[in-house]
Amino acid sequence: MHLKNDGLTVGELSITIAALIIIGFIWTNLTKEKGSPEVSMFINNSSELSYTKKA
Repeated sequence: MHLKNDGLTVGELSITIAALIIIGFIWTNLTKEKGSPEVSMFINNSSELSYTKKA
């Protein structure tokens, strides 16, 4: 009996998708530390400017 192997099984697809999601989380956590102080400074400065009272 000859079986055709035309694609991936559900288990193989699930493992691949889970691995990609985990790699994405690791990648974003490693790159987030470099840019976050600049972004938070911009957000703090812009919020202070937008909430100033006019006399």
